[in-house]
Amino acid sequence: MNSWDKKFGELAIIKLIRQKFPKRRKEILKGIGDDAMVFRNGIVVSTDSFFEKIHFDLNYFSMSTLGYHCMAASLSDLAAMGASPLCALVSLHLTKNIDIKKIGELYSGFEKITKKYRMDIAGGDVVTSPSFAMTITVIGHTKNPLMRSGAKPGQALFVTNFLGLAEVGRRVLKMNFPKKEYPEAIHKHLFPEPRIFPVQSIKKFATSCIDTSDGLSTDANHLGEESRVKIVIDAEHIPIHPEVGRFCSIKNIEPLQFILSSGEDFELLFTAYKLPKNKRTKIFRIGRIMKGRGLYISVRGKIRRIKPTGYEHIV
Repeated sequence: MNSWDKKFGELAIIKLIRQKFPKRRKEILKGIGDDAMVFRNGIVVSTDSFFEKIHFDLNYFSMSTLGYHCMAASLSDLAAMGASPLCALVSLHLTKNIDIKKIGELYSGFEKITKKYRMDIAGGDVVTSPSFAMTITVIGHTKNPLMRSGAKPGQALFVTNFLGLAEVGRRVLKMNFPKKEYPEAIHKHLFPEPRIFPVQSIKKFATSCIDTSDGLSTDANHLGEESRVKIVIDAEHIPIHPEVGRFCSIKNIEPLQFILSSGEDFELLFTAYKLPKNKRTKIFRIGRIMKGRGLYISVRGKIRRIKPTGYEHIV
């Protein structure tokens, strides 16, 4: 039995790579373990891959919408670092049924979001592949990068906007639920919005940050692990969007558990001592940072340890 036959996860792979490749170059400020790598000159780099039938479903994604979605998901890593986008490199893995018209539609989606953030597509690669996929590398810049490792006991845990909407949208589209009842959830899944602009004001007060790509419990756990602190999520403070509540009620799912495990909202989960009132972005205080280690949840005053239940990249 080789190592690929054994059960392991993303964190185990990260640990393995960290052990084999300690940081050697002084030009690198932050390498493995954050939403992106950071050079000491402020350049920030992140890369993501997206595979058909794993990360997206062409039964309801148009090529244009897919381009927007995947670029937005990639840019969310820059937002989590407090960086402004500069450019992207796009590598396409094309099957025989992807023609030039479909590629044009895909790049129309890229164009729509890159115009919004005044960034370039500056290169990439094209290869033939047995499955349709793409790899997007985004490059940004910031003088003061936000890290996952800055959370301290006594600080609070905050999140921008509602969580769980994107997963509701995905399931509604996948299961052919009545779409008119879930407009915000569907839009959130198809057209996520990286928090590039809001983070510029948030970063003045935030001490650590991560984007909610894998689910609240998993991303909060990442934050706690990198900061070496105990994170307590206060169940009563987690806001539940009406569309999330409606879907969970119909499917007989407990909303809190659904939100803890649902990813791809691409909101910002961050820590700070306090925040000034922000009229442009909804921000909710949903937890606290304490001495110790591990992920906990407080329900009606009782605190218990929980395991991350979000998206696992290796299954």
